[in-house]
Amino acid sequence: MPTPFIGDLIESTVGKVVDKITDKYLPPSMSEKEKTELKLEAQRLAIDEYKTALSDVRGARALAGKESEGAPGWTKVLTVTHRPVWSFVMLGVFVWTVLAQYIGFPGIPLTEIHKEIMQTVIIFYFGGRSIEKAAGTVWGKS
Repeated sequence: MPTPFIGDLIESTVGKVVDKITDKYLPPSMSEKEKTELKLEAQRLAIDEYKTALSDVRGARALAGKESEGAPGWTKVLTVTHRPVWSFVMLGVFVWTVLAQYIGFPGIPLTEIHKEIMQTVIIFYFGGRSIEKAAGTVWGKS
């Protein structure tokens, strides 16, 4: 079940979308009661779809956790550290390209595509962590 904030957000957003669709596509001859019933049913279906999607995500996470129980220890370490290690390597390469010239070492010549890949990795790591933390706060998990 969604938290009150998330539930309210979904319901208000879904309600606005449903209102616009029904205003545009329902015949004017339809009674207000029928329109209201249709809007409520559409909102209920959208919220059910959201709950199903949320349940699927939780199920996938539970399955992944269960599958990793019998795995060797090094694979468990890899699942936890691959993202931070890769991000810190990229951050190190970036710092090296900036500092190497000042301490007398050759720099690493980077093309635009290399720079974009590094930026993407760093942004996804820190952005992903921020989203995970925010989601954990909203759903009461630390």
